[in-house]
Amino acid sequence: MIRKFALILGVMLLLVTACQSKTEPEDTQQPDVSVSTNDELSVDEDESAVSTPQDEVAPPEYVDESKYSGDELEIVKLMNTRMRYLYEQDEKGYMSLFAPESPISGMPNYTFRKIISMGGITITEQKKLYQGVVIITELEDDIDSSSTMVFWKWKADGEHAKWIIADID
Repeated sequence: MIRKFALILGVMLLLVTACQSKTEPEDTQQPDVSVSTNDELSVDEDESAVSTPQDEVAPPEYVDESKYSGDELEIVKLMNTRMRYLYEQDEKGYMSLFAPESPISGMPNYTFRKIISMGGITITEQKKLYQGVVIITELEDDIDSSSTMVFWKWKADGEHAKWIIADID
């Protein structure tokens, strides 16, 4: 039984290795990328079929902001800005998105291409602030990674209040 399992596992590894060796980076084309007027990157739909060289990071695919309004739109814009700063490796900009009380102390050592699923944004009123929470799944270095993002907007700031990231777990 164990020998059969080992044999099957060995054959599967051989097949995976053989398939990977056929798609070398120099055989691929670069995707066309255009920059829109609102400073977001848009990526051609064909990109999923095209791989990029390993030393080059493909631009992120942003969450479609046209599906949101009000506070939810502001939170989605903040999520997209976070993705852009990670892609640009702009640590100062990245850290400016977080509350001073946040446990986040620097940029992570990973990048992610897109948010592949996103739950509804739940906004609740607290004593001193509004809190937004959303569960997301990001495509991080070709691995799905789920996290909960927490956002705050301080009541004391009145009409000038802006959403900030409180934490990412």
